[in-house]
This record gives sequence, structure tokens and C-alpha cells, in this order.
Amino acid sequence: MKTLKISIAFGLLSFLASCTDDDANGPMLSGIYSETAPVSGRSELNFINENTVIKSEPENSIEDKFTYEINGNIIKLSLIGDDTITQEFEIVIMSDSKFEIENLYGSIGMHPKSYMTYEK
Repeated sequence: MKTLKISIAFGLLSFLASCTDDDANGPMLSGIYSETAPVSGRSELNFINENTVIKSEPENSIEDKFTYEINGNIIKLSLIGDDTITQEFEIVIMSDSKFEIENLYGSIGMHPKSYMTYEK
């Protein structure tokens, strides 16, 4: 019986040790996501690592590269090369392949808050 208790305790400890903080934070963003709404195909976000994202548009050769930080339901984007340009947007990560973000093209204070949907 003592051996069984030790085996169960060891198994439980092994399981808990295999859990990481990332598991608690939910799905992670990585790879290329294309805008599906409100304008399908207008923009792409390429999450190239855990703190860098590139925003591009198929009809524009200029790419914007940002560092990002997600804290709860807020994503903070800081333009690389000019960290004085920083904005925060609401974000809802639905899965590893889909999320919604507050409209990156939104007008300041002119219109009600709207959201964009991105999918892999």
C-alpha cells in the first residue's frame, strides 16, 4: 500500500511539473493570421515569436513590425524603431487559429468600438 501511495504521489508531482505558465495563459499566437472580418484579406498579422508581430497588407509593400505584450484581454503594440508609438487594443483569443482584436484601423473617438477577426 505504501508503494502505491508513493507511486501516485510521484505521478502527481510529475504531472504538475510538466504544466507550464503558458498552459494557464491559454492559446498562444504564432504564425500568420489573415483578416476574415470586417474586410476579408485586407491585412495579415505574422506572430514570428513570443513578442514580435509583423502587420502587412497584400496591396501595400510596407510592413509594420511591432513588439507585443498580452495581458489579460489587452494587447500592447509598440512600433519597433519608434517605441514612442504604442497602442493598446482589446483582444479575445478564441483558439490557436482564431482571435478577435479591436479594430486596428479604427478612428479615434469618432465611431463606436469595432473588432477585426483573424484566422490561420
